[in-house]
Amino acid sequence: MKSFAFSLILAATLPLTACVNNGGGGSGDAVNAENFDFVGMLANYADNIIVPNYETLANDTATLAAAQGPLGLYCDAIGSAGEADARASAQQAWKSTMDAWQATTLHELGPIQANNNALRNRISAFTRGTTLSTCGVDQAVVLADTNPSFSLSGRSANQRGLGAVEYLLFNDSLAHTCPSQITETADWNERPEQERKQLRCAYAEKLATDIDQAAQRVVGAWQIDADNYRSQFLNPAALDTNLKALSDALFFLDTDTKDAKLGIPLGISAACSQVSCPEVIESPFAQYSLNNISINVQSFLRLLEGGNGLGFDDIIAQAGVPEVTELMRENSNAAIEEIDTMTLSLRQQVEGIANEEDAQACVDAANTPDGERSRPACNLFGYIRRVTDTLKVGFVAAVDVDLPDRAQSDND
Repeated sequence: MKSFAFSLILAATLPLTACVNNGGGGSGDAVNAENFDFVGMLANYADNIIVPNYETLANDTATLAAAQGPLGLYCDAIGSAGEADARASAQQAWKSTMDAWQATTLHELGPIQANNNALRNRISAFTRGTTLSTCGVDQAVVLADTNPSFSLSGRSANQRGLGAVEYLLFNDSLAHTCPSQITETADWNERPEQERKQLRCAYAEKLATDIDQAAQRVVGAWQIDADNYRSQFLNPAALDTNLKALSDALFFLDTDTKDAKLGIPLGISAACSQVSCPEVIESPFAQYSLNNISINVQSFLRLLEGGNGLGFDDIIAQAGVPEVTELMRENSNAAIEEIDTMTLSLRQQVEGIANEEDAQACVDAANTPDGERSRPACNLFGYIRRVTDTLKVGFVAAVDVDLPDRAQSDND
């Protein structure tokens, strides 16, 4: 039985109002539109962080999808002497695209969430409780080749996006993953190796094109000379709504980075009923999970600080509690440094949790992240939880926003 001491003690020791001058360096006055440039802050986020992040993503998806890009060249090289090098280049292009995507996930708001996250899910559907259907991808590979009416729009989100491309590009096994009764894949394992590689690569190209189209639409939705969501985001009449949406987006670090990417695979979260759940790790085939988490934390810090312009840290300082920002900055940097020192992938560390004793050791490490490091991913969870504990109490009080619904419960 795992025993986990859920605690907000550290965060709860922080001031709970932004209106009390505690000598923390700010004015101690209530932060409002009379003494803080909220519209200027949102403009800084839109112009210097959000739109540039989406433009970087769109540039990378365009490269990945281009006929003469790394993926297209790999498809052309299958069966030739240059196949291995071309595959490595295509894998690197996927990693670059995934890096760009991870940087955007801390500001998911507006167009990318429209229509039940339609554009988001076309780029990457990974989230809590959703895992890639490799059998669904295997079936789609065959159907895309044999069914003239095949359409990606008819495939579910867990068979599309960067996760599906990762499976097709990084998985060394060419065997299908479906039960024997699935007709589409019945003769798949008997087909020549080169044919299977070519069909998988051709489907990866279709996916990459779909990902790129979604990314380009997100950029266009924000651009002034296109759909100009920026003007809605900066509308003073909608200031409260947009500030709340931006602050809610930061809680991706809590619900997705901490819980979905670490807590559930490590078995710390109650959502995992086993000692560990390696089957729900993000980016398992590329062994890229820790890199994704590191970029999430780096992006969180950048959004907290507003880059080089006005940001949440300035609101917090104005409220007189700069130690709230400093706590999150300190523990975020500790999390990044923890990842930098790891020599085993997240998958290797999770698969090493084989019994109740291992599971309890992981929980203990998460409770005391500065202590022993037999599985540093558990310590990493502890550092990120320190950040999100402060986010849920000190940040929410200083910025004067409500806790988002998705972060209301915590099963750590």
